[in-house]
Amino acid sequence: MEKIFCFICILLGLCWIAACQPGHGLSPAVGENAGTGLSGRIEFIGQWPDSTKEVRVAVLDTYPRGITDADSLLGFVINNLVAFSDTIPRYTQSYDYFLPLEEGFYEWVVVVWFPDIELHLFGVRELGAYYGSRQDGIPSPVYISKGSIISGVDIQADFSNLENEAPFF
Repeated sequence: MEKIFCFICILLGLCWIAACQPGHGLSPAVGENAGTGLSGRIEFIGQWPDSTKEVRVAVLDTYPRGITDADSLLGFVINNLVAFSDTIPRYTQSYDYFLPLEEGFYEWVVVVWFPDIELHLFGVRELGAYYGSRQDGIPSPVYISKGSIISGVDIQADFSNLENEAPFF
């Protein structure tokens, strides 16, 4: 029950922070005057479950290492969430995205799945994250300098990850 409470708190924090950051959404094409941000392609592996409410990209400036209790996780999300995208169209097999961000160092670019249930915050799961290499199993950080667009931030979003007991791995 404590894990469920923890995930509800994290997701409420994500939604609250995302609502406070207008203009930080996905768009299918990167224009000449796009500014500063990330772009890449999300490749979906497996079948989209009918129980999908939405899928989004989240960017945090730190990766959660060793956090186990609900209060720490909620605080972590509130303090480290930088951007939370608009919903990715359902049932697509791949999706090209651009996410405007400010100059900075970001440790975790993650694709997050929400179930289509009344309390969808209970079932949030990570589908995948950006890995430049998988040597240590930790997602690769990205540095964006002012006025640059970092392309090739590609993510494999695997629906088989929904079977993992831990929502973020």
